[in-house]
Amino acid sequence: MSEAAAEIPEAPNAITVLLANLPHGAVHDFLHAWENVIFAWVIGIALASGLAWLSRRPALIPHQRRQNFAEWIVEWFESAFVADLGPQTRHFLPFLGTLFLYILALNWAVLLPGLKSPTGGLILDGEAILSGGFVITAALAVSVFAYVQYTAIRSQGPVRYLHHLMGSPTTAGEWILCAMTLAPVTHILGELVRPISLALRLFGNVTGEDILLGVFFVLGILALQAAHLPVGLPLHLLIVPLVLLFGFVQAMIFTWLTSAYLKLALPHEDHH
Repeated sequence: MSEAAAEIPEAPNAITVLLANLPHGAVHDFLHAWENVIFAWVIGIALASGLAWLSRRPALIPHQRRQNFAEWIVEWFESAFVADLGPQTRHFLPFLGTLFLYILALNWAVLLPGLKSPTGGLILDGEAILSGGFVITAALAVSVFAYVQYTAIRSQGPVRYLHHLMGSPTTAGEWILCAMTLAPVTHILGELVRPISLALRLFGNVTGEDILLGVFFVLGILALQAAHLPVGLPLHLLIVPLVLLFGFVQAMIFTWLTSAYLKLALPHEDHH
């Protein structure tokens, strides 16, 4: 393993502990390669179960705390995105709300014993450093890209959508300029850059948080190593507020940018 790979710290999770006691083989290699995906599925199922519990047996006049809490979440989301989407907010709220809550749960999962943040972290494989959490953030970004393009085609129609990709030329001069500057290619490249920037931003920030948490976890162990104690100082708790704050901010940025892309995908008369 290279020196750079050996210096990347990470707090242990259930899979890394299992791999340490598991002989090399097909199961070991599968768990190692798909570690982030496995945690993403576990967190997704747990989040879906929790949301289903919050929304079961709704009453016209809420008298249960879980329904009050669920309605407060919906109202908060609606107020957060109504400035961008206006009357269309309710239509896009299920997608945006699910996206935010899922990313937030993924970012905060590292704070729970035995879990990790699937949106961050690097997977070491011998001399290679695999993408790790970038697989998850890229999948989220591709989902956003597909949904935005679907919304644009559905709301504008195929003809207006293609016209928009060409830069919306109207006069003969604009059509000539569009052809000379390859505006369709530039516009398509701009559309493709969006999911890449979304994925890299989320992956980079969460990975930095995970590495910082891992560094303080290792420092806590080394602090009492001379005393030969089986425990260490909980120095990683100093980073917990930062993980909570930055995890929330990154989930909010990802969702806000998605709402902005949806706004651009709608016909101009719907922006108001």
